[in-house]
Amino acid sequence: RLGGARVGRIIMTKAAKYLTPVALELGSKCPCIVDWLDSKRDSQVAVNRIIGAKWSTCAGQACIAIDYILVEEQFAPILIELLKSTLERLFTKPEDMARILNERQFNRLCGLLEDHKVSRSIVHGGDVDPKTLSIEPTILLNPPLDSDVMTEEIFGPLLPIITVKKIEDSIEFVSSRPKPLAIYAFTTSEALKQRIVRETSSGSVTFNDAIVQYGLESIPFGGVGQSGFGQYHGKYSFEMFSHKKAVFRRSFLLEFMFRYPPWNDDSKLALLRHVFRYDYVSLFLALLGLRR
Repeated sequence: RLGGARVGRIIMTKAAKYLTPVALELGSKCPCIVDWLDSKRDSQVAVNRIIGAKWSTCAGQACIAIDYILVEEQFAPILIELLKSTLERLFTKPEDMARILNERQFNRLCGLLEDHKVSRSIVHGGDVDPKTLSIEPTILLNPPLDSDVMTEEIFGPLLPIITVKKIEDSIEFVSSRPKPLAIYAFTTSEALKQRIVRETSSGSVTFNDAIVQYGLESIPFGGVGQSGFGQYHGKYSFEMFSHKKAVFRRSFLLEFMFRYPPWNDDSKLALLRHVFRYDYVSLFLALLGLRR
């Protein structure tokens, strides 16, 4: 990971001087779409995995951590209460969660909460301790979309929840913003899964779990657009920085004179058209004199 788009542009500028290929993983705001789940067990499993992907992994200080949740208005209160009760059960002591990396990042995250419009959206948590650089798992409900917490990558234990009328509206919400490094979606609807894959653009899509895709060397990892480009992991890292050199060989046995001028012969032009259209059957028949 290099940082955001600003750092990516600096790296590309330096690399361009030497025509050096680069792979940029720039991070982004990774959304998590949470559909209505009929089963209480499925809902609990989804919440466990959301908490694991947001707060258990370095207190959200990971490029692939869930950045915000999209959920239907009617399901939001149920989801929030389930998140609260599970957080209280999993994090019984402050030291159960990782601290913020350094004072600068701690102050940056505190600054996100100091916006009074954002602070009014807090429905859980919000306590900070500058002595230990700790921030409590914090849930925000519908903070302003133009606030820094919704326009900048959070990279910390703050989790905005944005409500939509219908879960399908989340697709338009995600597509209207910079392309994320990862999209997560918890749903049993195959139709919704297909729409997310088809109508959004992101480095990866993971259904019914989060961040686990990073640990699989059998699939490529990387961003797209604002979240970077180039794919790595396992063999994909080798291929990313390898030059695939094409080697073409021919014999002197066959020679097609129609490839050379002059092209004032209609039969030559017809043969060339077959070649450029990749119509090799017609080309073969024409060479045999069976078709023009």
